[in-house]
Amino acid sequence: MTLEVPVAPDQVGLITGDGRSPLYVPRSWVAMAELGHVFVGRRDELDRIAAAMRHPGLSGAALIGDGGAGKSRLLAEVVQRADDERFHVVRACACQATSAVPFGAFAQYLPAALMDTAFNGNALRMAADALIGQSGGRDLLLIIDDAHQLDEASVALAFQMARHREAFVLTASRSGEGVPDPVADLCTSGLAEWIEVRPFTRDEVREILSTTLGGPAEGVLVQRCWDATRGNAFLLRELITAMLETGALTLAEGVWRGGDPLPVTSRLAGLVDKRLAGLTPECRSALELLAFGDSVSPDVLAALVSRAAVETVEARGIVKVERLGGRDRARLAYPLYGDVLRARAPRLRARRCREELADAVEAAEPGADDLLRVAAWRLENGVQPPAGAVAAAMRSAWSHMDLPLSRQLAACAVAAGKGVEIAEPLGYGLMFAGRPGDAEAQLARLGRPTRERERALLTGVRAFNLAFGLDSVSEAWLLLRAELHDLHGGEPRAELRALQSLLHVFAGRCQTAVVLAEQVMAETPAGVRARCVAEVARGVALAFLRRPEESLAALAEAREHSLRWQGELPWLEIFIELGRVHACLLTGRFLEAQECATEGYDRAVARQFPFAIAWFCLLRGLVARARGEVREELHRCREGVAIARDHGNRGLLAVLLAQLAQGLALAGDVKAARRALAEADGLDQRSLWLLQPWIELARSWVAAAGNSPDAPAIAQKGAALAREFGAVGMEALALHDVARMGAPQHVLGRLRELAGQAGGGAVPLYAAHVAAAAAGDGDGLAASSAGLERLGSPLLAAEAAAEQANCHRAAGDLAAASAAAARALRLAKSSGARTPALSALERPRLTRREHQIAELAAKGMSSKEISAHFVLSVRTVENHLQRAYRKLGIGDRTELGALLGLFQPAPDDDRDPAT
Repeated sequence: MTLEVPVAPDQVGLITGDGRSPLYVPRSWVAMAELGHVFVGRRDELDRIAAAMRHPGLSGAALIGDGGAGKSRLLAEVVQRADDERFHVVRACACQATSAVPFGAFAQYLPAALMDTAFNGNALRMAADALIGQSGGRDLLLIIDDAHQLDEASVALAFQMARHREAFVLTASRSGEGVPDPVADLCTSGLAEWIEVRPFTRDEVREILSTTLGGPAEGVLVQRCWDATRGNAFLLRELITAMLETGALTLAEGVWRGGDPLPVTSRLAGLVDKRLAGLTPECRSALELLAFGDSVSPDVLAALVSRAAVETVEARGIVKVERLGGRDRARLAYPLYGDVLRARAPRLRARRCREELADAVEAAEPGADDLLRVAAWRLENGVQPPAGAVAAAMRSAWSHMDLPLSRQLAACAVAAGKGVEIAEPLGYGLMFAGRPGDAEAQLARLGRPTRERERALLTGVRAFNLAFGLDSVSEAWLLLRAELHDLHGGEPRAELRALQSLLHVFAGRCQTAVVLAEQVMAETPAGVRARCVAEVARGVALAFLRRPEESLAALAEAREHSLRWQGELPWLEIFIELGRVHACLLTGRFLEAQECATEGYDRAVARQFPFAIAWFCLLRGLVARARGEVREELHRCREGVAIARDHGNRGLLAVLLAQLAQGLALAGDVKAARRALAEADGLDQRSLWLLQPWIELARSWVAAAGNSPDAPAIAQKGAALAREFGAVGMEALALHDVARMGAPQHVLGRLRELAGQAGGGAVPLYAAHVAAAAAGDGDGLAASSAGLERLGSPLLAAEAAAEQANCHRAAGDLAAASAAAARALRLAKSSGARTPALSALERPRLTRREHQIAELAAKGMSSKEISAHFVLSVRTVENHLQRAYRKLGIGDRTELGALLGLFQPAPDDDRDPAT
């Protein structure tokens, strides 16, 4: 039977039964069942344990880590991976209940009579002999969790057996609880390894979420889980369980996303209460204040409770005190504790905590960040902050990318009659929060200031929002031109002309943008904001023109200057990285482009800046496209599409959808690719026209995936558009795509011309590849494949190798063809892409016997063992292996394992030509 569950199809998982009908259940149930079995990371710890178990001079290892660090799960993984033929595993049960019982931890393994024997030397020997007698001649592996709770007899037994090399003893202890002295002595005497069990990294948290949920998790969800738990394995497991139980996780565009705030279930609250058990009321009050205060001066906290209470919670590891900005700040060791304490605090107590914090911080010479917290606490209590503090707090909230608080303060500022001084945090704050229409409405209501500096500032915000928020580029240009007509002052005019140069860039008028930007830079002194904006516009334009080296230098200088203005104009970093990534991409420095895009994405996620995250998703998707990493491209584009759709960024959404369509086409999902491309076309974006060639190239790959003969012509349209922009690198990339679709003769002349202008980088490699493909030059294709691999694109290298294989096969050189085909398949293995060159590749065919022998060789069997298995001579086995090596293009058996899965034996070939 089938269990019908009222959930959406994308939230449903399948559990197969023992030959029975499948059972459909909510995917959250499946995920919770999987959560307890997920094991990621810990490679360093596992390697060190395995090395210690192999080392002849070591007889133990001690794991030490904070409570909930994952020591027990690590021990379980060691047991699971232990070789049953070599080790007999004994798991001691150390707990408080048995800590006073002699041999209580090993009671289940020892004779009942021994448990009544007095603890002495004879008893130790009898216990050791009993354990050894159960091992069946195998090595003993003693696993002891919570070793700090071992009874004395069990400690002595483990110590003595390790000392006499009768067992390998692996213990786990909690930091601060103390490792039993004998175990510590083993470490200090060099008989045991001391291993710190660290918290999970953010990448490991991402892997846990993706593995548990069965699909990728968005960056913000990963960041929030990591921030809340600080990588603590126990808390992370409980938080994910809470999110699954409450339905706080949703699947959007194939990417898992989380809600706000983090859910607090009764189970999670109970577990946190258990960890905070035994605290005095003062200590509990200190934790509640930190829950509402986030980060507070220890002196302020001590004034509200007592210094002794603050010192106690710090000593217990519940509170951390760190030096930030020259001052000590106290915070909860695990912010998830704060979520639980806030959720469980009665309303009046929560109001009192915020009020006490606000009064105490205001009385203690607060800094700018403290004043922002005070404003937030007052607002949450329903108290309007003083009018003079609203604008400053709003600017501070905006610089910290606290968009919800920025919106609240904006409403207060408008109500208090604040005008143009709040235009930027008001307009940008609403735009980046996904409300560009509200931003334009609010900014328009501020009226027209009389001072030129204020008019320029207000016009700049409105024009930026019109262009990049509402995709109304023509209106943005009209607004800028009208205001420039009435401005006479140098600096206000420079502000708007710099913005004009940026709009020229994204309209594809790169040379015009450079000229205007250089005029602004020549007329504006260093340190002025307009000059910084002009530097960014010039650097991005140069990235698309034929001067990438000059672009990278210009953008590096602009980046240094932009640090001063990041709090006011956080979009500067986005455009700087857009230029840097394209300068690297269009010159073939794919790995450098990947590093830039990844670092920018990580910064945006850490700030939880959705607009920037979506942009960096696009950049990471473009890098993945260049490298041929289809799964990564799909992941990043889906995450970016979900964010851009939520925040109404039409231009960005269109480009992301087009890149998603390109990835889907390469993955073979043509219907979904066409849907994504149709949606992108329906948006009719104008604000990012500079990136329109990417959309046209995506259109060509969708056509190619559908076997349309028009695909090369569509790609040529993208090349023509890039040429119109003066974007030499993008034009060359587009022409190379035309050749990849099977029409190298149509583009060879222009590519050679561009290669002569480029001087180096990717363009000459593209031209050489196309020339070799057009001429059917196998050796030239081999050289191209090697060069494209050095660029950092395994997919392009694989395609060139596939073309090389077909050339050799046509020439009758089957050995060379097989070797090239094997190289192509090896390079394309991780891509998941389906391209014309790879589809046309004829795979090498091993005979069935060659495949069988190669499989056994890959598993580590010697030629002699294989010969005995098949009743063949050793020489015959070696001959089969040598033929397999030649067909696969490898030198020896070390590479067999990675390649065999790519090939199938000939179905009708059972002959053995060597016998």
